[in-house]
Amino acid sequence: MEAYAGRTELSRDGLSAGSLDLRITGLRPSDDGRYVCTVEDADAYNEAVVELEVSATGADPHLSLGGYEAGGVRVLCRSAGWYPLPQLLWRDARGQHLPSDPQTHSQDQEGLFEIEGAVTVTGSVEGPLSCVVRSSRLQQERESSLHISAPFFHNAQPWKVALALVLVLLAVSIGLGVYLFRKQVKKDTKLVEQAAEIEEKAARLEEQATELAWRRFLMSHNTVKLILDPDTAHPMLVLSEDHRRVRRETEQQQVPDRPERFDVRLCVLGCEEFTEGRHCWLVEVEGERLKFSRWAVGVARASVERKGWINRSPKKGIWAVQYYEGQLMSLTSPRTPLSLFSIPTRIWVCLDCTQGQVSFINADNGVEIFTFTAASFSGERIRPWFWVETVGIQLCLKDSAPQTLSPALGGSSTSSATPASPLLDPAGPAQE
Repeated sequence: MEAYAGRTELSRDGLSAGSLDLRITGLRPSDDGRYVCTVEDADAYNEAVVELEVSATGADPHLSLGGYEAGGVRVLCRSAGWYPLPQLLWRDARGQHLPSDPQTHSQDQEGLFEIEGAVTVTGSVEGPLSCVVRSSRLQQERESSLHISAPFFHNAQPWKVALALVLVLLAVSIGLGVYLFRKQVKKDTKLVEQAAEIEEKAARLEEQATELAWRRFLMSHNTVKLILDPDTAHPMLVLSEDHRRVRRETEQQQVPDRPERFDVRLCVLGCEEFTEGRHCWLVEVEGERLKFSRWAVGVARASVERKGWINRSPKKGIWAVQYYEGQLMSLTSPRTPLSLFSIPTRIWVCLDCTQGQVSFINADNGVEIFTFTAASFSGERIRPWFWVETVGIQLCLKDSAPQTLSPALGGSSTSSATPASPLLDPAGPAQE
């Protein structure tokens, strides 16, 4: 028993009294175990068993950081000088046990244990972290604590740092984008305003050009002061005393039945007859419910048919434009619908006997309504022609110099569907 050499001593002082003591000095972990004491003689044998438990309390646990792992900080705990093998536990600030990685242990030459454990701590663990090494035999424990600051956890989760960086960059990018967008919007708004200003100026120039062209066109015509011929008026048409207005009544008037009077169509002719030169006159439509009215103005051959249902067209010697309950059209064959943005209530009728043209101009804005070209007057006399079919509507012949424009000019606009003709050489849809 070399392991006990020099460390044991047997005391016989109490042998006479039945006591025998064994003293072991320099206890070692290897001394742990069962010891048997036997007493025997020739006639008897007896023994006693003693259990020797050797315990050693180790050093305080040593805590260290093992690096970043699985989105957290890996903490190591090591303690040596224990016997028997102790327990290693992890606790948070509230005393709750934390799950840990598998533990390892080893023994030195004297048989004492060294134990090591590890735990991965995330930011959810609050307060200091404690490592406890406990001896179940001695009911003793040693504890060490470590507080890990928040920056360690940010570094432990680089994706969070990257995310924060991305969010910062995104915020900067959004801010820069908003700034550039507002700057561009201001620039675009300024460009739109400039474009609108240019367009407005162009529209004014176009209106001025239209006005000038209209004036030049009308000034090349002889302005005629017309009067209506009562002998041609349909019996249901009533002329004013000065024969400058015509309206329809609900009952026929008691008038002589003359060959030159219209008996079916509600028409009347002007007294003037033209065979050469350029002439124009202004007709104004008056009355209520103009939108639902029916009327027409133009020219006709002096020999136009007066009796029966006349087909109003150039072939029958009538060149005119008609308004019919919201629709404006030229009395061509077939009819030609005309663009209508507002009801024309003041119309210049322009007759060019030399060129064989009849033009109609909206006196409120100078826009050409329609032009008959190459009209077949055949050398006949041409007379102003009027048709009124709606009760309460009257056509009036007005005195107006060609250079006098309506105050509405410049306040109205024309569409591309009905462009303003320069009117220097009228050329509307070539219809006869």
